[in-house]
Amino acid sequence: MDKRDIERIKRDFEFLSDNVLAIVVYGSRVKDEKTERSDIDVCIVAPNTDGFKLFRETLHLDYDIRIFELMPLFLKIEVIENHEIIYTRDILDFYEYLYFFRKLWKDQEHRQKITKEEALHMFE
Repeated sequence: MDKRDIERIKRDFEFLSDNVLAIVVYGSRVKDEKTERSDIDVCIVAPNTDGFKLFRETLHLDYDIRIFELMPLFLKIEVIENHEIIYTRDILDFYEYLYFFRKLWKDQEHRQKITKEEALHMFE
């Protein structure tokens, strides 16, 4: 992501800084897979805030916004593994908070993937 985009996102989300742990960008922009049609995926991490209220407060912004706490685990892991921090109140608290979800994913990741044999067995 270029510096201008980062600064613009920081300005646009500045009003949330007292209520959130972090604001990150994830998806195609972070992975350098951006196309003409790519939007900017923003994830708000706010463990102690009403996620639905937070979402309503950000509807006017021109981004694809997700609230981390409302996302399914497989998407949380995508954010955890591929993100760029726009804002964080405390980076150590942020990564400590994410650790729980990494551990949870590690414990069930094998259940999310099936082998070729398992897939073929489903069609027998």
